[in-house]
Amino acid sequence: MEKHNLEVNILGSSFTIRSSDDEQYLRQLVAYLDHTVRNIRQRYDSYDPVKVALLAGLNIADELFRCRRAQYRDGDDASSQEIERIASRLIETIDRNLAEN
Repeated sequence: MEKHNLEVNILGSSFTIRSSDDEQYLRQLVAYLDHTVRNIRQRYDSYDPVKVALLAGLNIADELFRCRRAQYRDGDDASSQEIERIASRLIETIDRNLAEN
């Protein structure tokens, strides 16, 4: 499977994401994270990149868990498993890229 490289700059940190996922999909993920980070910086007026990144991560994790809970209540177990699979792949990609940089 072909790997794609995507240069990312968030909170002044530049790194490369390498993944077999579609480049457009990766761009959407990065744009979503960047949007979340910008909202956190505006809401909390914090410029500490670590705190901003952690709060953004917590917000995104909260969204994921709320979606899972809603789908579980609706009996949509297949979608819940798909979200879990995507989240696991994303975490693996981030971990791999952080280890490389």
